[in-house]
Formats: sequence, structure tokens, C-alpha cells
Amino acid sequence: MKNEVYKLLNKLQIQYDKIEHPPLFTCEDNEKYNIKFDAEVCKNLFIRNSNKSQYYLVTIPIEKVVNLKYLQSLLEETRLSFGDENILEEKLGIKTGAVSIFNIIKLKENDIIFVLDDEILKYEKVAFHPNVNTETVMFNPKELNKIFEYYNVNYKFINI
Repeated sequence: MKNEVYKLLNKLQIQYDKIEHPPLFTCEDNEKYNIKFDAEVCKNLFIRNSNKSQYYLVTIPIEKVVNLKYLQSLLEETRLSFGDENILEEKLGIKTGAVSIFNIIKLKENDIIFVLDDEILKYEKVAFHPNVNTETVMFNPKELNKIFEYYNVNYKFINI
């Protein structure tokens, strides 16, 4: 799947850098291995509403904490919780530890809304796993629109 990410970036003419590293399953793993990224590392949360009718992939800077009650008010939902690993794999073809915006490549149905903290747009580069947790790809966040529009998915930048 990572090769598909690099093909996509090349096809959309998005300049990027990449780094290989030990498997990173959590944000704490970044600190444990003391990896120096030349970008703002982003974390991605797979979230659903209470009746499981809507799923979200939420992207925020790694140091930020998401208040689900606040987020549910922004998204006009009644209750949000984290999606389970089986649904994550069913909908995005990925396991926990490699969740990122690049999971869009394996999106089976257009039923996930990609929600990104607009704060990431102020950075020169952002960093995501390219569908494997042993590499990180870094690029200008203003290029994210190209990826979402290429796949014709619902996405929005909001102040989380």
C-alpha cells in the first residue's frame, strides 16, 4: 500500500520527503525512538457517531488533544466515540497504528468525512504514515486538497 501512496504523490505532483524508522504504533513511540521529523507530525483518529451511521477520520497536530464533546458540537453530532479496529479495517483497509489521510487509497465507500484541524495549514510541512507505520512522508499541507479532490471525498478544515 505504501507504493500506492508514492505513486499518488507523484501523479498529483506533490513534492515530498520520506523517512524510514522503527514501527510507530502510538504517539509515544515517536518520543521513545527520538525520531527527528522535518515537519509537524499529525495524528489521526477514527471516530464514529453513536448510531454508527457516520464515520470521521480526524487529523490534528500530534501535541493536540481532542475534546470529543467539543468536536461533536462542531460536527453537529449527538455523541462521538472511537471506531473499532474491525470497522477501521473494513472501511479503510488498515489496522491501528497506520491510520492516516493516505488510507483514502483503500476507501471502499465514500462514507467517511475527513476532518482536519485548520492549524496544520500554518506549517511548512506535515507528516503522515504512508499506510505503513515504518515510514513517514512529509509534504506541504496546502497540497492536501489535491488528494481529497482526486478521490472526491467529503473533507473540511475546522478549528478543533
